[in-house]
Amino acid sequence: MKPPGRRHRLTAVLAVAAVLCGWLALRSPQSGAAVATTARPLWTPDRLPALLAEAQGTVELGRAVDELLAGSGARTCLTVYEGDRPVLLRRPDDALTPASTQKLLVATVALDTLGPDFRFETKVVAESRPKDGTVGPLWLVGSGDPTLATPEYALWLKDRPRYRLRQVTPLAALADGLLAAGVRRVDGGIVGDDARYDRARTVPGWKPSYVSDGEVGPLGALLVNDGFTVFDQPVAKQAADPALHAAGELTRLAGELGIAVSGPPASGIAPGKAVTIATVRSAPLSEIVAGMLSESDNTAAELLTRELGVVKAQDGSTAAGVKAVIAALAAAGLPTAGIVLGDGSGLLSTNHVPCSALAAVLRLPDRSGAPRLEPLLAVAGRSGTLAPRLVDTPLDGKVRAKTGSLDGVSGLAGFVDGRRELSFTLLVNGNPSDAAGRLLQDRLVALLAAYPGPQPHL
Repeated sequence: MKPPGRRHRLTAVLAVAAVLCGWLALRSPQSGAAVATTARPLWTPDRLPALLAEAQGTVELGRAVDELLAGSGARTCLTVYEGDRPVLLRRPDDALTPASTQKLLVATVALDTLGPDFRFETKVVAESRPKDGTVGPLWLVGSGDPTLATPEYALWLKDRPRYRLRQVTPLAALADGLLAAGVRRVDGGIVGDDARYDRARTVPGWKPSYVSDGEVGPLGALLVNDGFTVFDQPVAKQAADPALHAAGELTRLAGELGIAVSGPPASGIAPGKAVTIATVRSAPLSEIVAGMLSESDNTAAELLTRELGVVKAQDGSTAAGVKAVIAALAAAGLPTAGIVLGDGSGLLSTNHVPCSALAAVLRLPDRSGAPRLEPLLAVAGRSGTLAPRLVDTPLDGKVRAKTGSLDGVSGLAGFVDGRRELSFTLLVNGNPSDAAGRLLQDRLVALLAAYPGPQPHL
């Protein structure tokens, strides 16, 4: 934090510079001759009050933010931009643990690489078409769709505010497709195929509680209900073999339509030469990303990361996926110095990302025409992880952001619609609790919303 004397001197210097520039503008040569029209000078007498007020507002914002961050006793980085104009930067290139704000990087690369209209396709295939209503065996082939769900899971999600924006891909549509294709009997059962990605169900270094507490499902290219066999907390249970679980759920749904399936569900690899019997497509990727960012869906982030590994390197592993993310950011001209990623979701405490990188992806659409992240983010008091935050305050509905939280880590990155429209990123490493991190974030956005006016006393 700058000493008071230096702040006063800075304000005085700005004021003198403003008056001098205005005086010079008034003394610019005048001529009665016709001249080409030129842009109006920035420093003109009628503009001076507003420019001086903004300069003072920037100084006051910096003072208030510095006091707020110093009081946290933690390592922090911060960026605040109005469009592409930096308003406030505090150690923007310090690479800190980002927690789930890291999902902004995955979202940006996925939308750019796959396209916002991309849809996952999950298929049921067989060695031949049905004959006299009989076919089999069938293979349920996963494509990495993170939103494949049974009717029961879809209803469970809609009862919870955090997940109301998720657009599920109905597994039941595949059972309907089998019936429409004339299938009445399946000999040999249904086999789940998740060969598109590797079969590592977790990421090395994750805390065991992330799995046991249901923070993330078992990873694989064929997941139904996020890979949970029981999805009600506190007794959520993961499928040991997600592909087998998916095949079992399709077997059940087909049976409910009167399709007789002989043989138990299994997991395996579909034959190379197979015919498609039924297909279901996901919602557009833009809607999947909106759910991932809004609710902070760790499983979706991990599957999108593996899909990027397949597309860029024909390797459906997490390691290949994170390399693809960093390479794509660099190819887009975005800063990658200091970025270290070991997963896609941000669950690893060994991940490191500078605020400048997060700030760049938030501002990327303004420079490249890329899909905007702002409408895909949680809204304070309204949706996703921000639904319970800032309710019935002046900031209710005015903040769109991606949250991040791990033990000792707090992050918030997004947009605030106050006196000015600003984008911001904040990472805090070393805060004592989730509650302290949320309070710090809420106080920051209150300061930003008031800019360039008088700062509130927090």
